[in-house]
Amino acid sequence: MKEYIDRSVWINYFNEFTRRNNTRPTRLEVFGENGAQAEERGLSFAGISLEQGNGAPSVAIMFSARNGETSPHLTHVIENVQEITPKRGLDGRDEALEIVDSQGEKNLLCFERQSMIPAPNPNEWSWRYS
Repeated sequence: MKEYIDRSVWINYFNEFTRRNNTRPTRLEVFGENGAQAEERGLSFAGISLEQGNGAPSVAIMFSARNGETSPHLTHVIENVQEITPKRGLDGRDEALEIVDSQGEKNLLCFERQSMIPAPNPNEWSWRYS
């Protein structure tokens, strides 16, 4: 059973979601008329916000570069949002957020698993020859 987020709490939900997931690595996929399209992969989650204009609400998902890099940055905007559905793991952490617009197009923000062991830094390698 899907757990939709009630529209009346979207702003508060997005604020908490951003706080919990800031800087986590992401993948964004869009499922629409043309099938599944990968919008981005590997950028850090920077935030999500709601704009309530005169019409249906729009959602902006912001991404930033990882590891102190200065670019790229990306903002993905979804117009006429109808449904927000979170997916949580067994440990309670956010795994994904599905956002559906009025045309039925699904935007799926997924969080990538972070390696528990940092990638080796070649500048710190020491070579030994026997």
